[in-house]
Amino acid sequence: MMKFRQIGFGALIVALAAGSVAGDENKDAKDEMTKLDKAMVKYDRTGDTKSCLSPSRIRTTRVIDDEHIIFEMRGKKVFLNTLPRRCPRLGYNKSIRYTVRAGSICKNDIFEVFDSSGLIGTSCSFGQFEQLEKKKDDKKEAVTK
Repeated sequence: MMKFRQIGFGALIVALAAGSVAGDENKDAKDEMTKLDKAMVKYDRTGDTKSCLSPSRIRTTRVIDDEHIIFEMRGKKVFLNTLPRRCPRLGYNKSIRYTVRAGSICKNDIFEVFDSSGLIGTSCSFGQFEQLEKKKDDKKEAVTK
């Protein structure tokens, strides 16, 4: 009888721990959506995608979370890269390194996440590059009408 209670109690602890982990994962997913939503406040998605970008045209790269990177280009074009799968620690470290092959970075090209000390972590791949448009400022529209 004593063994049964210990096993039952142990199973209860495992079940509680699993519930806690699932709750944490849901919280993380909500936090990531919030980060993307905040980053997308000034942009509209167009649905227009490109498979590759020219690295010489990239002005800034901004990591949003473990699944999204925004590329601001020279000439004011902006692209959102949604990774094919979550890239652990990307949203925390926010630094990537990639190798340019054939003059472009493309969907499925591999990049590495590195931390502030320069240590390389996870390797992940890019997804499609979706063009974004800056939202029109309602104040400017009101002035021109």
